[in-house]
Amino acid sequence: MVNGAGVESLVDDIVDYFDRFELVIEHVTVSALPDAFFLLTDGDDCLGGVGVRDLHKYLFDSLDGEALGGLEDVRHRPVVEGFLARLDQNVYSLSGERRLLLVCVSQLLESRAWRRGEGTLHAGVQRFDTFERAPGTWTRYRKIADSSVETTVYGQPGWEPDDWGGVQAYADESGDLVGDYWFVVYDGPERRDDGALLAREVSDGRYTGFWTFESDTVEALVDTLVETYQPSLARVDGRR
Repeated sequence: MVNGAGVESLVDDIVDYFDRFELVIEHVTVSALPDAFFLLTDGDDCLGGVGVRDLHKYLFDSLDGEALGGLEDVRHRPVVEGFLARLDQNVYSLSGERRLLLVCVSQLLESRAWRRGEGTLHAGVQRFDTFERAPGTWTRYRKIADSSVETTVYGQPGWEPDDWGGVQAYADESGDLVGDYWFVVYDGPERRDDGALLAREVSDGRYTGFWTFESDTVEALVDTLVETYQPSLARVDGRR
C-alpha cells in the first residue's frame, strides 16, 4: 500500500477482503509516487498496480445487477481486472463465506466475458427464480449472450423468461445435481482470460468452495459440465 493517507477506511475494507488470500501487506510513504494505490509484488518483481478508490469501488460499490449495462463507460474496470488477474496461478479457497465475495468474483468473470465478446460462460444460479428476484442479473446474462459469448445457465426449475434469447438453459429438476451450487466458469479466447468460481451452499447463505484463474482447472470444469452434467439435465430454452 503506497501513500494511503486519507483513505484509511477504504484500505481497511480491502485489506480485510484480501486477508483470506494470505498476502503480506505493507504500508509505505513515498513522496515522489502518486497517492493511494496498491502495488502487487512477488519478491523484487512488480506485478501490477491499482488505485485504492478504483479497487474499492470494483469490489464493494459495483454490486448493482445492472452494473454490466454501463461497463463500456467504466474506464477503471480493465485496470482493476488486470491487477486481480495477476493472482492467476493460484486456487483460493472459500469456507463458510457469505454472498458478498461470491458476487464480487462472479461479476469479475462476467464482466471479463462481456468485454472479450468470445468464449463460453457457464453459470449455476441454484434456482432459476433467482433471475425473477434479481431481474438485473438476468439482463446481465442476456447482454453477455448477445455479445457472442456462448452463455449457459443452470438451476432448479420454477421460473422461465418470456424469451431465453441467446442464453442456453439446463434445469436440474431433482435439485440433486447442481441445485446447491453457485458457479461461474469462463473459458475465454486466450488462456489468460480464463477463470472460475465454484461454491456449494453448506448452510443458509454460506458457501464453501474455491475460485481460480488457472486455465487447466477451468478446462476441467467445462468438460465436466458439458460431458457429465448436461446429458443428465433438462434443456429448457427450446433449443436442442
